Amino acid sequence: MIQTVLGEISKDELGIVIPHEHILVGFIEDGKMTRDDYDRGEVIRIMLPYLMQLAAAGCRTLTECTPEFFGRAPYLLAELSELSGLHIITNTGYYQKPYLAPFVYETSSEDLARIWIKEALEGIESSGIKPGFIKIALSNTNGGISPVQQTILKAALLTSRETGLPIQAHTIGGETVMHALEFLARDNFEPSRFIWVHADSEPDLTYHKKAALAGMWIEIDSIGYRPFEEHYAMLEKLIGMGLLNRLLISQDAGWYCVGEKNGGNIKPFTTILEGFVPFLREKGIAQSIIEQLMIANPANALENRKDRL
Repeated sequence: MIQTVLGEISKDELGIVIPHEHILVGFIEDGKMTRDDYDRGEVIRIMLPYLMQLAAAGCRTLTECTPEFFGRAPYLLAELSELSGLHIITNTGYYQKPYLAPFVYETSSEDLARIWIKEALEGIESSGIKPGFIKIALSNTNGGISPVQQTILKAALLTSRETGLPIQAHTIGGETVMHALEFLARDNFEPSRFIWVHADSEPDLTYHKKAALAGMWIEIDSIGYRPFEEHYAMLEKLIGMGLLNRLLISQDAGWYCVGEKNGGNIKPFTTILEGFVPFLREKGIAQSIIEQLMIANPANALENRKDRL
């Protein structure tokens, strides 16, 4: 099953998925952002047309990756899901410095996990809205994971093991991913529950191959920020390595930026479906491969496996 902001659905109901997007983000440091920092009605007015365009383009599910302390807004997402007809999935977990509340630096992995497990089982705050995945970041310190992010990673592994939720990890650099794999191996954690977010930021595909063969999901998720040819070339090489069943594609698009007039410069959610997918077809990529990238793979990556643990 998959947990959306409006309740559980089967993975067969997901349809076309864009697995890494943002509707609202607030670059306010030290966990100080609150709902009072933005006008919910204005956000709905501005962002709903983008979501309607996405639905009209054929998408069925948007995975909203804004974590707590950075603009996560469960009530807002539930209302936008109802209005747009899209399945929207939110998260539990924390991001990285400077977008962490001060208490995080002094809290153990076990105690952080208890907070996230409670959200997964009972809902976020008093909303009753439950997360469908865990969102974290693995900030790079000389090729490794910084201490506070190690604590967050360990908490994510504990939470995933207890709840069955998959992990999406904002990760820059192949060496950081290799460090993460060491943690997963040490904890005997199944890498197929782990999504390497922003994998297209690493040009050396030997890291992608090692991570994918270990079982990780490789997410190519800045489509639209660079020429289509660059992402096509990366996908072609990775598919040629036999890694099709480990690949996800998305845009990291949106978003209403808290504090900027009218939400700032918002990037449409339709670039993949209206631009990149036709480009892939022109390049000779089969429809079956496109459907695997946008339907089958995200359904498998996002599925809750609690009943199999």
